[in-house]
Amino acid sequence: MDRPPRPQRRFAYLGPRGTFTERALRSLPEAEGARLTPAATASQALALVLRADADAAMLPVHNTVAGMVPDTLRALAESPAPSVLREVVLGIEFALLVRPGTPLARIRTVSGHPHALRQVGGWLSGRVPRARRLSAASNAEAARLVREGECDAAVAGEFTAAPYGLRVAASGIQDTAGATTRFLLCARSGGRGLPALAPADRTSMIGRLDGRPQDVDGLLADLRRHPFLRAVSLYAVRDGGRGSLLFADCPGRPDEPPSARAVGLLRLRVPGLRSLGSYTAAQDPSRPHDPSHPNDLCHGHDSYEGSRTMPTEAADVTTTGAPRPAQPTPEDIAQLREQIDDLDRFLIGTLKERLRTSREIQRLRTGRGGTHLDAGREHAIRGRYAEELGEGGAGLAEALLQLCRGRSAR
Repeated sequence: MDRPPRPQRRFAYLGPRGTFTERALRSLPEAEGARLTPAATASQALALVLRADADAAMLPVHNTVAGMVPDTLRALAESPAPSVLREVVLGIEFALLVRPGTPLARIRTVSGHPHALRQVGGWLSGRVPRARRLSAASNAEAARLVREGECDAAVAGEFTAAPYGLRVAASGIQDTAGATTRFLLCARSGGRGLPALAPADRTSMIGRLDGRPQDVDGLLADLRRHPFLRAVSLYAVRDGGRGSLLFADCPGRPDEPPSARAVGLLRLRVPGLRSLGSYTAAQDPSRPHDPSHPNDLCHGHDSYEGSRTMPTEAADVTTTGAPRPAQPTPEDIAQLREQIDDLDRFLIGTLKERLRTSREIQRLRTGRGGTHLDAGREHAIRGRYAEELGEGGAGLAEALLQLCRGRSAR
């Protein structure tokens, strides 16, 4: 009996046609024969997924020279429950595209995505110093502007020239050799997408912070110093208003103890931080894969801080597939106790901050004629602790509530 044909896969990507994002999508075997739909913005690409008009969307998230892509982070933060399925890392080389017959001396305007313009700024200043730089939604959109005569030149990949009838005036114009861009294939949680690759070795999270990136530097520096977060990569970008978006990459899956501790701590410090899912990290094309490297999931593209692995509290805690460590030495135990002392200092400081905040809420409630306590709120707190920490969580919550009902910390 013949099986019914499998439905055609449908993918969206940051377009129009001819972007590096399209190239990243086409690098996936599953994209062959699929219906590929370009979107003008990252938000529009995710909207196609949410409306079930696409199974998944490919979006650029980070470049090793220009940093995070704010538009993508804003789209991920605003979209309800997107889930990352795959990651692709591409080497990036730029070319200057012009209409046939246009010499460099006649170029007065150059367009490209802001990330692209940032990566070729030195070359442009040296070769076309009088050209005004115009931002475009994508490099392919910049190529369209050149084709339509609205701009003299575009910064894009060489492969973008042919679809738009343009000529490559110069190639390899990037200021930094070996740059790579990281792309994420995102689906709707629970929707039809691609089968997951195993094993997943990265978990990404996103959330909002009060204050602009320069205003939250202290918080980020404090988080990066924490023993549980030494292998976590943290990025902050403007959210388009007065706040910031925090993007975090944690090695491993949330069900692995080191990752679970990192995720739990981040959620404690950044309320509302949510997971974008766990997936397999891609290999950086600029260097060969080294399976013997203790943290090779970094793949060299600036995703994690160095090659340090996440600390554990017990010597027999391992990640999937890793060999069991040797018996602990007194030095190992002393080092772990130092980490416990660091954590205790962090927890005590956090409890003092919570206590002060709780007392301020009580002052405001009673000042307006309200009651000293909110029974419904306390019940919800007990339930939250019990859900996250098990049977002992409710008891811990009760002790915390009792502390906050009494005297504030000095």
